Amino acid sequence: MSTNIEGLVKIKMFGNINQDTAKKLLNIIIECYERLGPPMTYSVDLNIFEVSEGSGFFASHDALHGKPTINIYLDRISGLPYIVVVGGVRRQAAHSILHGATEYYKIRFPDELKQAIYDFGLPENFALQILYGASMTAKEYNVTKFLVDSGFVEDQIAYIKFMLEPTAEEFQAWDVVKSNPLARIIYRVMTIRDVSCAIPMLEDSRLGDEIKECLDKKVEHLPTSYKSTIQKKISEIIQKFSEDTFQNINLLTKAIVENIIKKELEFL
Repeated sequence: MSTNIEGLVKIKMFGNINQDTAKKLLNIIIECYERLGPPMTYSVDLNIFEVSEGSGFFASHDALHGKPTINIYLDRISGLPYIVVVGGVRRQAAHSILHGATEYYKIRFPDELKQAIYDFGLPENFALQILYGASMTAKEYNVTKFLVDSGFVEDQIAYIKFMLEPTAEEFQAWDVVKSNPLARIIYRVMTIRDVSCAIPMLEDSRLGDEIKECLDKKVEHLPTSYKSTIQKKISEIIQKFSEDTFQNINLLTKAIVENIIKKELEFL
């Protein structure tokens, strides 16, 4: 391990953290920087928590305070296959390389979304969730492509299959939101976000068919029209993403407005 690279990471631990576990997690991140380059600001905060608050993913990244911050929650890791943990933590390091600046997390509302807010009188919180889902879709897609193209394949495939496995919580959530038009829209946008990590693998000659089956299984519980909308956005929009994250966010947001928001709300 390079001392210079290791020095880029400022680690903080909250709670009773096993030192060997912390070292393993740090090493995953350091390996990424050694192979792929440093975080965008040449510095990153790594926070390891013994216990998380509320629900959520086992690792996250943001750059809201001017530098990349990676958070890892050990209670959410418990019981997961180690290769999935590696894949998920490695993705946060990749985010810090690709998206480790404030502008990737304080994104301006695209014009189409602003117009939809005005036309339908949508609440700001709803619009923020749509923008969040679209921006995370674009960033998650870029991270998978970046890691797989750089040779991190096995752990990313394990992570993708983990993300595509339907859960009882998703079924229950759909039952709760399906009677509310705005909640239905958000659910579909977040489903697109959740599957976006898999999309770069669809054209892989060895794994594409298997990933497609996993994607279909992920949305099987949704009405046919909703499934087809999600599948259409995957095939028509997301697979045509470029390396320009902001352009991709605008492209996807426009598609969400035209094909999900307007179709859901125009006759209400």
